[in-house]
Formats: sequence, structure tokens, C-alpha cells
Amino acid sequence: KMDRSGIQVRFYRATAIAGAGLSVVCIIGNGLCAFPLRLSIKWVVLFLICTTALFLLKREKYRVHMMFSAFVFLIFLFLPFAFLDSGGSYNNAVGYVFLLLISTTYLFSGWRRIFLAFGLVVVFMALHAAEYFHPDLVMVYSERSQFVDRMIQIPILLLVSFFIILHFAKEYERVNAKLDEYANIDALTGLYNRRMFNKAIEEAALDRENPAYLVLIDVDNFKRANDTYGHSVGDKVLQKLADLLQESFGYGRNNVSRWGGDEFAVIYYGDKNELSQRLEGIKNSFQDFITPYNGAADISFSSASVRVDGTVGQVLTQADHSLYQDKQKKHSS
Repeated sequence: KMDRSGIQVRFYRATAIAGAGLSVVCIIGNGLCAFPLRLSIKWVVLFLICTTALFLLKREKYRVHMMFSAFVFLIFLFLPFAFLDSGGSYNNAVGYVFLLLISTTYLFSGWRRIFLAFGLVVVFMALHAAEYFHPDLVMVYSERSQFVDRMIQIPILLLVSFFIILHFAKEYERVNAKLDEYANIDALTGLYNRRMFNKAIEEAALDRENPAYLVLIDVDNFKRANDTYGHSVGDKVLQKLADLLQESFGYGRNNVSRWGGDEFAVIYYGDKNELSQRLEGIKNSFQDFITPYNGAADISFSSASVRVDGTVGQVLTQADHSLYQDKQKKHSS
């Protein structure tokens, strides 16, 4: 699922898993270092919040509210408690603030994003002001305890940050790849669309070393097949022809495209005689496919050399004219 909510859910799941994992590691680390039990309370609470968030993530009705509530808790309750209970500015609060800011910016939009980001800034400033004016509010630990705490938490924090940002980067790449597919691939046939065809024929026209041919293929009587057997059969006809073209030409530099409607185009790099043989093979296979439908449709095709001394428009005109002549011969015979 590529819509915004689907991406947010996956990113939120990754963030919740990272939070739960961070909590477990910190609880174990505090225990191994013989830190006071109260230092682990915040991590136990965070673990419960993250696991609850993961559980409720499956319930779409509560998803948005749960996501927002979890970050309200983290910013307005967990962060202040952790800051005051872990030594104030001597702890790793800045790292967690940036991590929360990254997640908040990506996961939310509109007023929720503004509220959480602004709230994070206000809370961070308020905590430092409280530490400055009321240092008695902040728990004090020995330098050794602070050192051990940093040696445990900073590497973990960096790894969690890396995990979340890596997940974001992968989502970004996945969405870009999907958008690229939508922009270049015809949804029905899986072939390249007119945009990619235009790009490919321009490249063919500039290539002086590898001569190419433009092939236009048209489904004859496609409307009649649609009207007689329904649009589902019409779609199957187009998909079958697309499969045949892809099987025969879909490799190397060749470009197989749905040109529009019931028309297809191939840019073929190779021998002209071999091209003719392949087109005849496609025609025979297509006729075998259409036989159960009383031969409701057929295909016509034409080819033209993509010459470097001619324009793309001239090549298209020549191929289109040849295709028209081929269709006229069938009607007259």
C-alpha cells in the first residue's frame, strides 16, 4: 500500500519496535550496572506504551488517536521525567529530542505535527530553565555513573536513530520506485507507456551505430470484440497481445510499449528479416488465442526504419501510413 497512511503505519511500526527494543536494552543495562531500580521505571513504561501501540496498530479505528497519544505521552510526560530523573542536561536528552522531532515531522501532518513539534521545543526549553533555576529538581549522580550511562545509552541511541532513518530512507526509495513505475508503465498490460516510448524512439534516432526499426501493431475490430464479449474479454485480448510482444521483443535495448488504446509500438534493434518472422509468429499465436471467440479480432502491423537522417515524426508517419495500408488490404480482401 503506497498511500500516505500506509507509509505512516509502517514507519510508526518501525518506531514502536525500536522504542520497545531500546527499553529492553536499557532495562538490562541498568540492571547489569547495578543502577537504582527507579531508573528503569521510565523504560518499563516506554516498553508498555510501545507494545500497546503495536497491538492497537491493527485496529484502524484507533490508529491515529493511538499514534498521537503515544507521542503526547513521550513529549509531555516521558521526556520530562527522564530528563529530571537521569541527571538533567548531563544525560542523553538532546539525542531523544532529535529522534522524537524526526519521527513527529514524518508521522504527522497538519495541526498535530505543529502541536507536537512546538510542544517538544517548549518542553525542552522549560526543562533546561527548570534545571537552571531549580537544580534541586534534578537527580544528581556520580561522574562514573553518568559515564557508564552514556557508554550504554549513546551507542544504543545512535543505533536506534540509524534504524529509524534507514527505514525512512527505504520507504522513500520504495515510494520513488513505485511512482516511477506509475509514470512509465501501463497499468493494464505491464508494458511501457507512451512516455517511455517517446524517450526510447528519440534515443534510437540518435544512435548511429545500432540501426533500429519502429513497429506499430493495431488490434483490428477491437470495439466489436468488446461489444460482443464484454470489456473483460477486451482486456484479455490486450493483455495477451502484450504478453506475446514482451516474450518476443522484451529484452536488451528493445522497447515494447502500449502506444494508446488498442495500439502497440515496438522499437526493435536487429535484423529486418528476423523481425518479420517474429511478427508473423506473434500474429499466428494471437489468432490461435482469439479462435474460441470466433475470430472476433485480428492484428495488423507495420514497420519503418528509424534513420538518423530523418525525424521521429517522419518515422511515425511512415509506419502509420504502412499500418493503414495493411488494414485497407484486409478490408478489401
